[in-house]
Amino acid sequence: MIRSTLLTSISIVAIQTTNLFAQEQRAISGYIYDVNKQPVIAATIRLGELESQSDHQGYFSFAKLSVGKYRLKVSALGYANKEIPLEKLNGQQMTVEVQLLQQANTLDEAQVAGRVHQQQRLQPIKTTLIDTRAVSTQATNLTELMNRAPGVRIRQSGGTGSNPDVSVNGFQGKAIKYFKDGIPLDYLGDGYSIATMPLEAIDHIEVYRGILPIYLGADALGGAINLVPRKAIGTQANAFYEIGSFDSHRLGLRASRLSNDEKWLFGGELYYNYAKNNYKAIVEVPDPITKNPELVRLPFFHNGSKHLYGEVFAQLQNRNWADELRISLIGFDLSREQQHPAMMTDAYGAVRSKQYTLAPSLRYKKALLDDKLHFDQFVSYNNLQTERIDTLRGSYDWYGNLTPKTTIGETRLPSQSHINEHQLVSRSNLSYRVNAHTQIGLNYVFTQVNRRGTDPYGPTLEENGLDVLQLKSTYKKQVLGLSLDNYWLEEKLQNQLMAKYYSYNASGVQNTWLSANVGEKDRRTVSGNYWSLADAIRYRLTNSSLFRLGAEYTYRLPEREELFGNNIFIVPNFELKPEQSLNFTLGYQQTFFSSLDIEANAFYRRTKDQILLVTIDAPNAQYKNQENVRGYGFDLDVNYRFWKNYRFNANATWTNLRLYGITAEKDQWMNEARLRNTPYFFANIGLQGSYRNLLRNSDKLDLFVYYNFMREFYLETIPKSWEPKGFLGLSGNSNVNSNLIIPNQHLLSGGFTYKPSARGFTIGAEVRNILNKNLYDYYRIQRPGRSFYLKLSYQIP
Repeated sequence: MIRSTLLTSISIVAIQTTNLFAQEQRAISGYIYDVNKQPVIAATIRLGELESQSDHQGYFSFAKLSVGKYRLKVSALGYANKEIPLEKLNGQQMTVEVQLLQQANTLDEAQVAGRVHQQQRLQPIKTTLIDTRAVSTQATNLTELMNRAPGVRIRQSGGTGSNPDVSVNGFQGKAIKYFKDGIPLDYLGDGYSIATMPLEAIDHIEVYRGILPIYLGADALGGAINLVPRKAIGTQANAFYEIGSFDSHRLGLRASRLSNDEKWLFGGELYYNYAKNNYKAIVEVPDPITKNPELVRLPFFHNGSKHLYGEVFAQLQNRNWADELRISLIGFDLSREQQHPAMMTDAYGAVRSKQYTLAPSLRYKKALLDDKLHFDQFVSYNNLQTERIDTLRGSYDWYGNLTPKTTIGETRLPSQSHINEHQLVSRSNLSYRVNAHTQIGLNYVFTQVNRRGTDPYGPTLEENGLDVLQLKSTYKKQVLGLSLDNYWLEEKLQNQLMAKYYSYNASGVQNTWLSANVGEKDRRTVSGNYWSLADAIRYRLTNSSLFRLGAEYTYRLPEREELFGNNIFIVPNFELKPEQSLNFTLGYQQTFFSSLDIEANAFYRRTKDQILLVTIDAPNAQYKNQENVRGYGFDLDVNYRFWKNYRFNANATWTNLRLYGITAEKDQWMNEARLRNTPYFFANIGLQGSYRNLLRNSDKLDLFVYYNFMREFYLETIPKSWEPKGFLGLSGNSNVNSNLIIPNQHLLSGGFTYKPSARGFTIGAEVRNILNKNLYDYYRIQRPGRSFYLKLSYQIP
């Protein structure tokens, strides 16, 4: 019934939109480009008393214009202003193209990010934009930066370089999808992520909470993270080196060269990260006399991470047959030590994993039909290789002492596995501007994975003794998206109607207990086809205020790790059903006095068959359709610029996601319980100061301090009656064992960057966890205490 009502409502909106547009005409329209034929977004266009702004394709238009002579004035951050004389004749519809010249020597990093941020603020689909380019010289990382954003929490399992888990409005894990410039990131494994890549590699991060635009071709349920890499522009180079606590080191080099005729661009980047992560944590060890467990603060001794990433490219551009043809080769090598299992119950001293690949890719872009039709094609094929080693004949304690034993493996699941995943990913995107007020889009993503490996210590087939990993497993997924964008009422009102089609097919071995008794009877094949619908509306009340409204009915397909397992602790499950969810969003934003930005957003979700990782027989775990979840939440974001040099920002997020529909008599107490292991309230406060010409002309000093608070939450499901009784659960104490509580957390960090001149050297420093508080990630994994970081950057020219 709800799905039918939503479909009917969306159809009515689309019909009304089309009818309204049929009555409008545009007197003048055009595109704003840079010298590389790339669209200039958020440019301001003035024509007499009228004013407009360019969209993500550089497009602008004016609906009503009297006959006469005018001067078209165009301005944009980082570009020289431009004026063009125009003469409007009676009944004439005019189309113009404007090329802006970039002011490279005066372009401030914050201005670059600000230009993108301004365009994102005008979109009907809510996006939280995280400026990385503006803070790239700070001695911080992507996870710390993202944790300061509203509605977003990043949790890791062992310090710098460890595997991250992103929570967006309470949804996490596989419900959140990752992209690199619009391309699904699965093909690069853990080699390109917020935990491994430095700030210098990323221009900005787009965080989508709920509805996704179709150009992100994925079946996300809770949201998406789009990492937009920094584009190479012209001939330039920059390098950096960062050193920090717990023997952490980051270094990188980026360089590019543009040919004299501006038709060839070459470049590359190389990054290396290393960290021992040997910080101290509170662990449980037996008393040497009484043998009773006691809590002791000891350093981690097998928690390191090492990551090498490189990319080289050659790009043809500004050709008659191609706006851009880019051939790239990406390679990475990632090694991680494993100090403990999912929870800090045991110490390991030799378990480790490794992942690496070489991934060639091709990307082609072309604008046709007087820039009305835009085509973007990406394709890549690679072999992602993953290894896990657990062959030690012995075990470690938390003091790092080794006790020999005759059996193999520290984890009770010995392994010397090597898995090959041959992956093909293709993404095709088309957008066509039908007229000044209507645009349609099409996006198609095809993914195919063939998985095969070896493990001499793994399960074997009972018929012939063959290693189960040697059996071929396959996974295919297709995502087709269609969109219709409409503008009316002088572009104050924008409607984006979207439909997506999902299809998947997977085959493999159902080996729930990782046992040796596996045969052909355990082979499984699953498949499915699904549709989703979404509609997003943005209405600009004034030049400084707007509101958004969105509705979506969608599915999330089981991912290959959820189906196949990971040959470590996660076992296969080919009985999974897709998650399905009904989502509504509402938002409002306004700027006061050109210095105060306030934004408020709310959401409601109802999700069925949520896929969660649950323990089935320790240490084994399995993804299962475990629970139905419904709830709502809101966030508030405030930014205030004052006294010219200062900026204050604050945000807070509260969610109320609860279980429902549990019918089993023994589990009915869980109805209306909060979603386990999920923070429900957190807040951030930040203050930045910027000073110029302090010690010399053109120097710049930036100071910053950030505070983060996260309310206690619970490792396991607890009855609603046991929760704190304070308003929204923000005060009072819960009536549960302290071992099930992840307590209130306070994080205070601060630092500075100093540029002696506009180009050249920059020095940055940061102190994290200044108060040296006990901090925790998911499953109560402890984070580092007070730590210090120093960074030196150099840029040419």
